[in-house]
Amino acid sequence: MLKISNRLLILICFVSCVILPGMAQTYIQYVDSADNYIKRENWRDAERMTIAALKAKPANKLNYLLWSNLGDIRTRMEDYDGALQAFEIALASAPKKELILNNRAYTYLQMGETDKAYEDINEALRLDSIQEWPLKMRGIINLGKSKYAEAEKDFESLKKHFPANAAAYSGLGKIEAIKGNGETAMSLFEKSLELEQSDDTWFYLILVNIETGNLPKAKEHLLIALKRYPRCGNLYLLRGLLHKKNYENTEADLDKNIALDYGADPHLVEQYLPKIKK
Repeated sequence: MLKISNRLLILICFVSCVILPGMAQTYIQYVDSADNYIKRENWRDAERMTIAALKAKPANKLNYLLWSNLGDIRTRMEDYDGALQAFEIALASAPKKELILNNRAYTYLQMGETDKAYEDINEALRLDSIQEWPLKMRGIINLGKSKYAEAEKDFESLKKHFPANAAAYSGLGKIEAIKGNGETAMSLFEKSLELEQSDDTWFYLILVNIETGNLPKAKEHLLIALKRYPRCGNLYLLRGLLHKKNYENTEADLDKNIALDYGADPHLVEQYLPKIKK
């Protein structure tokens, strides 16, 4: 998730030099209040204080930072139209600022507008090719679009420049699994889990173990994962798949229903657990 305020120091230095003392104090107080509200995730008051700062000094050359913050604040409030309007104003003043493009990309993703987010992320990475969140998200989007070569480049760059980012290893693991390199994929998933726990990564680690025939290891991993994520539908799908592999069709059918009740993707469920004949 993006960091919203970046940051007061530049603003304070700027306004201290160019604004009359009384006005500077008011402007800075508004900005500072907005930042405090953001830290407390009080989005309504953060919006109010940010707008007050913009009204107090509308000609401030660094207001594009506040407009970008306002867009992100409104995104947290699910006011997407208002967020996009704020980003448009920010970009009109600073069209080549990666921060604004990344914040707007995040908003587009929340709206389900993946293609528009992809355009903003591409532009942000054109301006600066070494950015953690954009590399991660472009890799994920490329993977979802079956652009495996492009996704691999993004995840490799992410791993090189941000080696503690778990998504780099899980993304590369998925690509290796698609290539049929099960052992390499499992190693990458395990590395990812060392860095950050994720039900999605556990799902793929267990699935690759099942698909490569290592059922005892898959069962061992599944027990650990279910303790961590007892309401993860996809994990019950895998338990059902293990039952199916052992010809325990009644148990598989029960797990299929639990998986669906806990929000597993119905298409994925039908792919791995089609109607079972008892």
